[in-house]
Amino acid sequence: MKRRIYLSLLAMGFACMAVTILIYSWVVWHSAQEQAMTELNNAVTIMTTSIKQVDDPLRYLQQTGQNEKGNMRITWIGSTGHILYESDYDQEAMENHLERPEVQEAIKEGKGSSVRMSSTLEKTLYYKAVRLDNGTILRLSLERRSLYMHFLSLLPLLLLLLALTSLACIKASRMLTTSLLAPLRRTALIMENIGSPEDIRGKVPPVYSELRPLVQKILDQSEVINHTIQTLEQQRNVIRLMMENLQEGVILTDPSYKILVINQCAKSVLDLRQNLTVSGLDLPSLFTAIDWELIRQAGTSEAASEQRFALEDSLYQLTVQPVYKDHTFYGVLFILDDITERERREQLRREFTSNVSHELKTPLTSIRGFAEVLAAGMFKSHEDAQHFGTRIYEQANRLLGMIEEILHLTRIEEKKQSKPMEAVHLKPIVQDVASFMEPVLLEKQITVHCTLADVTVWGDEGRLREVVVNLVDNAVKYNRPGGHVYVSLREEEQRVLLQVTDTGIGIPEDKQKRVFERFYRADVSHSDKIEGSGLGLSIVKHIVDQHQGRISLTSKENSGTRITVSFPAYREQNG
Repeated sequence: MKRRIYLSLLAMGFACMAVTILIYSWVVWHSAQEQAMTELNNAVTIMTTSIKQVDDPLRYLQQTGQNEKGNMRITWIGSTGHILYESDYDQEAMENHLERPEVQEAIKEGKGSSVRMSSTLEKTLYYKAVRLDNGTILRLSLERRSLYMHFLSLLPLLLLLLALTSLACIKASRMLTTSLLAPLRRTALIMENIGSPEDIRGKVPPVYSELRPLVQKILDQSEVINHTIQTLEQQRNVIRLMMENLQEGVILTDPSYKILVINQCAKSVLDLRQNLTVSGLDLPSLFTAIDWELIRQAGTSEAASEQRFALEDSLYQLTVQPVYKDHTFYGVLFILDDITERERREQLRREFTSNVSHELKTPLTSIRGFAEVLAAGMFKSHEDAQHFGTRIYEQANRLLGMIEEILHLTRIEEKKQSKPMEAVHLKPIVQDVASFMEPVLLEKQITVHCTLADVTVWGDEGRLREVVVNLVDNAVKYNRPGGHVYVSLREEEQRVLLQVTDTGIGIPEDKQKRVFERFYRADVSHSDKIEGSGLGLSIVKHIVDQHQGRISLTSKENSGTRITVSFPAYREQNG
């Protein structure tokens, strides 16, 4: 557009220059023609008057002809057309001039004039003839350059003027083009900046009055469009944020199962790179773990279908829901739900129920058996009755203790604090527990070795004591006679490490992951011989979690076990 306007203005300027030059040349030539005729009229009047006053007209004409030689031609023609006097040519060689137009006109009307072009001289000849009183004709003639010769004589000056005018025209065309396009450019800039940080909507730029309604309308429409875009963008971001933060995998496909939308969780399940663009890809080729035949059989049924599938160590539930838009089948929605933890918890619940039933059945069976003996009077002496009563009392205490531990674990799992958190020094607790267990240590001939740094954590002293008691008790309980238990406390990288290592029977590698479950005992052969509910390490795990700690276990069968508990140091917790 800029080039076309520029070239149009430039062509217009050149055309105007050409027309101006032609008009100027014609005006100058026409002015010269009028000037020549005026000169001839004046000269004829003067000479006619002079001829009347002189005695010898021929001599007067000869003198005048000599004076005007080269400027004006004087011809005196007789009444019959023969030449009486000629100032520029040989009159004897000249033809009869009676038929000349100006002569004929002078004979008839007293005066005559004519203009003739000389192709050989490239000049224009101006003639003026007057009939004298004696019937003769006085003709004066002037030579002037033709329009063509006049134009050629002015050509160098015209070319110079043309060059200067052309430069001025080019400059003026550029300035006019810039001036004409400036309001349009400002308008285009506003259109480009709509929706950008430099958005200046609502401010109509200085444009041509004819464009102002259009520009204002565009700006008003841009306000509406931009508001709509912002609303859609906000909604899209909210939906994207919800999709990306869903714990379930979500995949939307078209009716032919080409992927339209997929969230990050679904990509993880399908083991796809997070930055991989999968839109438009065929889902069955990427997702081979499910039964596609069942999905295709369901077709466009509005009812959702479900199926389970396993990937590596995880179990998933897939929900397939057809999607309709305006009663038209739009696509298929796939929802992937990781139910591994749910199934594990359900399995743990079943195992817990079974374990509780088993653990409670043993003391209850004993109590019922002894009670039946007493009730039937099947004892022989008072000592037997006392013995049976004592066994019932022991089993009842065991039963109550087990129930109390279950309730205690339940309270810990519900994160109920027995008292407010405080700074707790672990070294005195470990020393107190080791001192408290000395009778058991002497009985089993087990030695406890303590390497204790003075460390402090933020927590519940009573529950931290339970952690130490359970760890040391297990290390002693599952140890061999004459074995050793090593307890250490130290601080590393702003964390407090409590390690309890024994030289006992160890834990089989395939059972180490389950030792923190309720009622679980790793070595069944020893479990019947060793008293305990199987809740100790489960209680320890929950207490450690409540104190933002971590617990790990390393063990080798018949070589011993090491349990490491890590807590945040006190200064970090309150720093």
